[in-house]
Amino acid sequence: MGRVQDKIALVTGGAGGLGGATARRMAEQGATVAICDVADDQGQALAKELGGDYHRLDVTNEAEWAAVAKAVEAKHGRIDILVNGAGIEGDFVNGSPETTSLDQWRKVLSVNLDGTFLGCKHVLPIMKQARRGSIVNISSMASFLGTPVNVAYGASKAGVQQLTKSVAVHGSRDGMKIRCNSVHPGVIRTQMLDKIYGQIGQLANVSKAQAEEMSLKQVPFGEVGEPDDVAYLILYLASDEAKYVTGSEFMVDGGWHLVDAR
Repeated sequence: MGRVQDKIALVTGGAGGLGGATARRMAEQGATVAICDVADDQGQALAKELGGDYHRLDVTNEAEWAAVAKAVEAKHGRIDILVNGAGIEGDFVNGSPETTSLDQWRKVLSVNLDGTFLGCKHVLPIMKQARRGSIVNISSMASFLGTPVNVAYGASKAGVQQLTKSVAVHGSRDGMKIRCNSVHPGVIRTQMLDKIYGQIGQLANVSKAQAEEMSLKQVPFGEVGEPDDVAYLILYLASDEAKYVTGSEFMVDGGWHLVDAR
Protein backbone atom coordinates (compact mmCIF):
# COMPACT_ATOMS: atom_id res chain seq x y z
CA MET A 1 0.00 0.00 0.00
CA GLY A 2 0.98 3.64 -0.44
CA ARG A 3 3.00 3.21 -3.64
CA VAL A 4 1.97 6.70 -4.79
CA GLN A 5 1.11 8.07 -1.37
CA ASP A 6 0.25 11.80 -1.33
CA LYS A 7 1.02 12.25 -5.02
CA ILE A 8 -1.24 14.30 -7.31
CA ALA A 9 -2.21 12.41 -10.46
CA LEU A 10 -4.00 13.76 -13.53
CA VAL A 11 -5.54 11.05 -15.72
CA THR A 12 -7.11 11.80 -19.10
CA GLY A 13 -9.70 9.40 -20.44
CA GLY A 14 -10.20 8.81 -16.73
CA ALA A 15 -13.84 7.79 -17.04
CA GLY A 16 -13.07 4.96 -19.49
CA GLY A 17 -11.89 1.39 -19.10
CA LEU A 18 -8.13 1.84 -18.87
CA GLY A 19 -8.35 5.32 -17.42
CA GLY A 20 -10.90 4.32 -14.81
CA ALA A 21 -8.87 1.30 -13.73
CA THR A 22 -5.77 3.49 -13.52
CA ALA A 23 -7.54 6.12 -11.44
CA ARG A 24 -8.78 3.44 -9.03
CA ARG A 25 -5.35 1.89 -8.57
CA MET A 26 -3.79 5.34 -8.04
CA ALA A 27 -6.35 6.28 -5.42
CA GLU A 28 -6.06 2.87 -3.76
CA GLN A 29 -2.32 3.46 -3.40
CA GLY A 30 -2.62 6.90 -1.82
CA ALA A 31 -2.76 9.39 -4.71
CA THR A 32 -5.24 12.22 -5.13
CA VAL A 33 -6.64 11.82 -8.63
CA ALA A 34 -7.93 14.45 -11.03
CA ILE A 35 -10.09 12.60 -13.55
CA CYS A 36 -10.35 14.30 -16.94
CA ASP A 37 -12.79 13.25 -19.65
CA VAL A 38 -15.77 14.34 -21.72
CA ALA A 39 -17.98 11.61 -20.24
CA ASP A 40 -19.30 13.83 -17.47
CA ASP A 41 -21.66 11.44 -15.68
CA GLN A 42 -19.16 8.58 -15.44
CA GLY A 43 -16.27 10.89 -14.62
CA GLN A 44 -18.11 12.74 -11.86
CA ALA A 45 -19.34 9.48 -10.33
CA LEU A 46 -15.86 7.99 -10.28
CA ALA A 47 -14.31 11.15 -8.85
CA LYS A 48 -16.89 11.12 -6.06
CA GLU A 49 -16.19 7.44 -5.38
CA LEU A 50 -12.43 8.00 -5.18
CA GLY A 51 -12.52 11.30 -3.33
CA GLY A 52 -10.87 13.09 -6.23
CA ASP A 53 -11.84 15.82 -8.69
CA TYR A 54 -13.47 15.72 -12.10
CA HIS A 55 -12.57 18.13 -14.88
CA ARG A 56 -14.29 18.16 -18.23
CA LEU A 57 -11.48 18.17 -20.78
CA ASP A 58 -11.48 17.92 -24.54
CA VAL A 59 -7.84 16.92 -24.98
CA THR A 60 -7.73 18.46 -28.46
CA ASN A 61 -8.46 21.92 -27.02
CA GLU A 62 -5.34 23.73 -25.86
CA ALA A 63 -7.24 26.38 -23.90
CA GLU A 64 -9.02 23.66 -21.91
CA TRP A 65 -5.72 21.91 -21.24
CA ALA A 66 -4.19 25.13 -19.93
CA ALA A 67 -7.20 25.79 -17.70
CA VAL A 68 -7.33 22.27 -16.25
CA ALA A 69 -3.58 22.13 -15.56
CA LYS A 70 -3.77 25.49 -13.78
CA ALA A 71 -6.85 24.42 -11.80
CA VAL A 72 -5.19 21.23 -10.53
CA GLU A 73 -2.01 23.12 -9.66
CA ALA A 74 -3.99 25.86 -7.91
CA LYS A 75 -5.82 23.36 -5.72
CA HIS A 76 -2.98 20.95 -4.95
CA GLY A 77 0.18 22.98 -5.56
CA ARG A 78 1.68 20.55 -8.04
CA ILE A 79 1.11 17.66 -10.46
CA ASP A 80 3.31 14.63 -9.78
CA ILE A 81 1.83 12.19 -12.29
CA LEU A 82 0.29 12.66 -15.74
CA VAL A 83 -1.37 9.74 -17.52
CA ASN A 84 -2.29 10.62 -21.10
CA GLY A 85 -4.94 7.96 -21.59
CA ALA A 86 -7.59 9.62 -23.76
CA GLY A 87 -7.90 8.03 -27.19
CA ILE A 88 -10.23 6.91 -29.98
CA GLU A 89 -10.05 3.89 -32.26
CA GLY A 90 -10.91 5.48 -35.59
CA ASP A 91 -12.40 3.79 -38.65
CA PHE A 92 -11.49 0.14 -39.29
CA VAL A 93 -14.02 -0.23 -42.11
CA ASN A 94 -12.78 2.62 -44.29
CA GLY A 95 -9.34 2.99 -42.76
CA SER A 96 -6.91 1.85 -45.45
CA PRO A 97 -4.30 4.19 -46.94
CA GLU A 98 -6.65 4.66 -49.92
CA THR A 99 -10.00 4.97 -48.14
CA THR A 100 -9.20 7.00 -45.02
CA SER A 101 -10.67 10.47 -45.36
CA LEU A 102 -8.56 13.47 -44.43
CA ASP A 103 -11.19 14.40 -41.83
CA GLN A 104 -10.93 10.96 -40.22
CA TRP A 105 -7.12 11.12 -40.29
CA ARG A 106 -7.12 14.51 -38.60
CA LYS A 107 -9.73 13.46 -36.02
CA VAL A 108 -7.78 10.39 -34.86
CA LEU A 109 -4.43 12.17 -34.74
CA SER A 110 -6.01 15.14 -33.00
CA VAL A 111 -7.25 13.06 -30.07
CA ASN A 112 -4.53 10.43 -29.84
CA LEU A 113 -1.42 12.44 -30.69
CA ASP A 114 -2.27 16.12 -30.33
CA GLY A 115 -4.05 15.42 -27.04
CA THR A 116 -0.99 13.64 -25.67
CA PHE A 117 1.32 16.41 -26.86
CA LEU A 118 -0.84 19.11 -25.26
CA GLY A 119 -0.91 17.22 -21.97
CA CYS A 120 2.88 17.05 -21.90
CA LYS A 121 3.19 20.69 -22.98
CA HIS A 122 0.99 22.08 -20.22
CA VAL A 123 1.97 19.79 -17.35
CA LEU A 124 5.73 19.89 -17.92
CA PRO A 125 6.11 23.48 -16.65
CA ILE A 126 4.33 22.50 -13.45
CA MET A 127 6.52 19.44 -12.96
CA LYS A 128 9.64 21.51 -13.66
CA GLN A 129 8.99 23.53 -10.52
CA ALA A 130 9.52 20.35 -8.49
CA ARG A 131 12.18 19.15 -10.98
CA ARG A 132 10.61 15.71 -10.99
CA GLY A 133 7.49 13.85 -12.06
CA SER A 134 6.22 10.92 -14.10
CA ILE A 135 4.39 11.09 -17.42
CA VAL A 136 2.87 7.90 -18.79
CA ASN A 137 1.62 8.02 -22.38
CA ILE A 138 -0.74 5.31 -23.59
CA SER A 139 0.34 4.15 -27.02
CA SER A 140 -0.58 0.74 -28.46
CA MET A 141 0.87 -2.44 -29.89
CA ALA A 142 -0.21 -0.87 -33.19
CA SER A 143 2.81 1.45 -32.96
CA PHE A 144 5.10 -1.52 -33.71
CA LEU A 145 3.01 -3.01 -36.53
CA GLY A 146 1.61 -2.19 -39.92
CA THR A 147 -2.05 -1.22 -39.60
CA PRO A 148 -3.38 -1.39 -43.18
CA VAL A 149 -7.04 -1.34 -42.09
CA ASN A 150 -6.57 1.68 -39.83
CA VAL A 151 -3.59 3.77 -40.85
CA ALA A 152 -4.64 6.79 -38.80
CA TYR A 153 -4.74 4.86 -35.53
CA GLY A 154 -1.38 3.20 -36.16
CA ALA A 155 0.26 6.48 -37.15
CA SER A 156 -1.15 8.28 -34.12
CA LYS A 157 0.13 5.66 -31.68
CA ALA A 158 3.55 5.52 -33.35
CA GLY A 159 3.67 9.30 -32.93
CA VAL A 160 2.95 8.91 -29.22
CA GLN A 161 5.83 6.44 -28.95
CA GLN A 162 8.30 8.87 -30.52
CA LEU A 163 6.92 11.88 -28.63
CA THR A 164 7.52 9.99 -25.40
CA LYS A 165 11.23 9.65 -26.14
CA SER A 166 11.56 13.35 -26.91
CA VAL A 167 9.76 14.33 -23.72
CA ALA A 168 11.96 11.92 -21.73
CA VAL A 169 15.14 13.57 -22.98
CA HIS A 170 13.71 17.04 -22.38
CA GLY A 171 12.67 16.06 -18.87
CA SER A 172 16.17 14.93 -17.95
CA ARG A 173 17.93 18.19 -18.79
CA ASP A 174 19.57 20.47 -16.22
CA GLY A 175 19.41 17.85 -13.51
CA MET A 176 15.65 17.40 -13.71
CA LYS A 177 14.13 13.96 -13.23
CA ILE A 178 10.85 14.21 -15.10
CA ARG A 179 10.35 10.73 -16.47
CA CYS A 180 8.25 9.84 -19.52
CA ASN A 181 7.41 6.31 -20.65
CA SER A 182 4.94 4.76 -23.06
CA VAL A 183 2.64 1.81 -22.41
CA HIS A 184 1.54 -0.35 -25.34
CA PRO A 185 -1.60 -2.40 -24.62
CA GLY A 186 -2.57 -5.28 -26.83
CA VAL A 187 -6.04 -6.82 -26.75
CA ILE A 188 -7.59 -5.39 -23.57
CA ARG A 189 -11.27 -5.70 -22.59
CA THR A 190 -12.58 -2.14 -22.96
CA GLN A 191 -15.41 -0.33 -24.70
CA MET A 192 -12.93 0.61 -27.42
CA LEU A 193 -12.08 -3.04 -28.04
CA ASP A 194 -15.78 -3.86 -28.33
CA LYS A 195 -16.14 -1.18 -31.01
CA ILE A 196 -13.06 -2.46 -32.83
CA TYR A 197 -14.37 -6.01 -32.90
CA GLY A 198 -17.67 -4.73 -34.25
CA GLN A 199 -15.88 -2.93 -37.08
CA ILE A 200 -13.55 -5.83 -37.85
CA GLY A 201 -16.55 -8.15 -37.94
CA GLN A 202 -18.26 -5.83 -40.41
CA LEU A 203 -15.12 -5.62 -42.54
CA ALA A 204 -14.59 -9.40 -42.58
CA ASN A 205 -18.31 -10.23 -42.71
CA VAL A 206 -18.18 -12.22 -39.48
CA SER A 207 -19.75 -11.84 -36.05
CA LYS A 208 -18.16 -9.81 -33.27
CA ALA A 209 -17.40 -13.05 -31.42
CA GLN A 210 -15.69 -14.47 -34.50
CA ALA A 211 -13.67 -11.27 -34.88
CA GLU A 212 -12.45 -11.70 -31.31
CA GLU A 213 -11.55 -15.34 -31.95
CA MET A 214 -9.58 -14.31 -35.04
CA SER A 215 -7.62 -11.68 -33.16
CA LEU A 216 -6.75 -13.99 -30.27
CA LYS A 217 -5.01 -16.38 -32.65
CA GLN A 218 -2.17 -13.85 -32.65
CA VAL A 219 -1.95 -13.80 -28.83
CA PRO A 220 0.11 -16.62 -27.25
CA PHE A 221 -1.89 -16.40 -24.02
CA GLY A 222 -5.04 -16.84 -26.12
CA GLU A 223 -7.21 -14.52 -24.06
CA VAL A 224 -8.21 -10.89 -23.73
CA GLY A 225 -6.42 -8.85 -21.09
CA GLU A 226 -8.17 -6.82 -18.39
CA PRO A 227 -7.84 -3.07 -17.74
CA ASP A 228 -6.06 -3.77 -14.45
CA ASP A 229 -3.32 -5.60 -16.37
CA VAL A 230 -2.43 -2.21 -17.83
CA ALA A 231 -3.29 -0.14 -14.77
CA TYR A 232 -0.84 -1.95 -12.53
CA LEU A 233 1.99 -1.28 -14.99
CA ILE A 234 1.03 2.39 -15.13
CA LEU A 235 1.02 2.44 -11.33
CA TYR A 236 4.58 1.11 -11.29
CA LEU A 237 5.77 3.71 -13.81
CA ALA A 238 4.06 6.48 -11.85
CA SER A 239 5.65 5.42 -8.59
CA ASP A 240 9.14 6.06 -7.24
CA GLU A 241 9.83 2.37 -7.77
CA ALA A 242 10.50 3.35 -11.39
CA LYS A 243 12.71 6.34 -10.54
CA TYR A 244 15.45 5.18 -12.96
CA VAL A 245 13.09 4.31 -15.84
CA THR A 246 12.47 6.81 -18.63
CA GLY A 247 12.01 6.91 -22.39
CA SER A 248 11.06 3.24 -22.54
CA GLU A 249 8.23 1.23 -24.11
CA PHE A 250 6.28 -1.33 -22.11
CA MET A 251 4.10 -3.91 -23.85
CA VAL A 252 1.07 -5.44 -22.13
CA ASP A 253 -0.08 -7.85 -24.80
CA GLY A 254 -0.10 -11.49 -23.67
CA GLY A 255 2.90 -12.14 -25.90
CA TRP A 256 1.41 -10.73 -29.10
CA HIS A 257 4.72 -9.06 -30.01
CA LEU A 258 6.38 -12.49 -30.10
CA VAL A 259 4.25 -13.75 -32.97
CA ASP A 260 5.18 -13.40 -36.65
CA ALA A 261 1.90 -12.26 -38.18
CA ARG A 262 2.97 -12.59 -41.81
